[in-house]
Amino acid sequence: MYHILIISAIIAVVAGTGMAQTTPTLTFQVDGTSRSCVVHVPDGIEKPAVVFFLHGAGGNGPGFANDTKGNTTADREKFIAVYPSGVGGNWDYNSDGSNDFKFMFALIDTLDARYQVDRDRLYVAGFSMGGGMCFALGCRYSEVFAAIAPVSAAGSACTPDRKIPVLLTFGTKDMYPPANYMTSLERWAAFDGCTADPEITSPYPADNSQSVVTRISYGPCDEGTYVVADSVHNGGHGWPTDARTSVNQADEVWAFCSQFSLKGSTAVDRRVPVSGNTAITATYVQGTICITGAGERCRVKVIDCRGRMVASAAGTSRIAVDGNPGGVYLVIVNGMTGTVVQRVVVP
Repeated sequence: MYHILIISAIIAVVAGTGMAQTTPTLTFQVDGTSRSCVVHVPDGIEKPAVVFFLHGAGGNGPGFANDTKGNTTADREKFIAVYPSGVGGNWDYNSDGSNDFKFMFALIDTLDARYQVDRDRLYVAGFSMGGGMCFALGCRYSEVFAAIAPVSAAGSACTPDRKIPVLLTFGTKDMYPPANYMTSLERWAAFDGCTADPEITSPYPADNSQSVVTRISYGPCDEGTYVVADSVHNGGHGWPTDARTSVNQADEVWAFCSQFSLKGSTAVDRRVPVSGNTAITATYVQGTICITGAGERCRVKVIDCRGRMVASAAGTSRIAVDGNPGGVYLVIVNGMTGTVVQRVVVP
């Protein structure tokens, strides 16, 4: 267990019944150094997950909160979004006694004391130097963080204490050549025991023909982990936000990370409610999902456990899924009586 730091916190909360709350200044003294962050707490949370968003060199928490638009995702998905500030806009992740590591643990303890967070679902994402810090936290403290999502950062070789899921995002015209990021991807895939060839989705998402993103996905790997890379064609050194031609990175971070906890992979039905409407049913028969009771004008989407659409169809009661691996899938049916979500097991 980590030493719990004695800290002093000055918290100014924008409060309001039934409204999300953002603390403009959450200030700590950590080893004699003043540290600060922004914390966004959606309304209606209960034992929430936490996503730490770490800014790039020269940045700060408030600026990164604005850049990522992570609060919008947090409000919809009901997790706490935290935007720490590095000292002088930088992160120190190379020294064992880094004040930044102690700062992160102080933040976790404080958030837990105030909001009773789910310590099995702590995730960290970061951009550039913040992505380097993200890799370092995953490497050194894999027993604390359930998944990591670095952007525009390649990281270095390490051996974590447990297998850890990784979502890596980079542009093909980033500050480093794509080969650096691919080396990092393959290194993590090897560590997590990913033995099969990766699945390539281009464009990603598959239903967005304008997207310039290619997804390279390894998994499931050892202990239910996945290692995924999103390559943005002609993308530069930045945090993607334009879902029209790329992805909304905050949404992708949550969609990926929320599948995992320190207790193992999170079941898909913890992220998407399943309808109890029995008038419409979805069943699996020999490589095909069969829909009954939805009418001729229904639209059907099949979502895998990573939140990725693997098949879709309109005006049909049968949709082929024989090219997909076995597992639990969500079948979303938009029919004349509304939207119904059913869970189907593909052997």
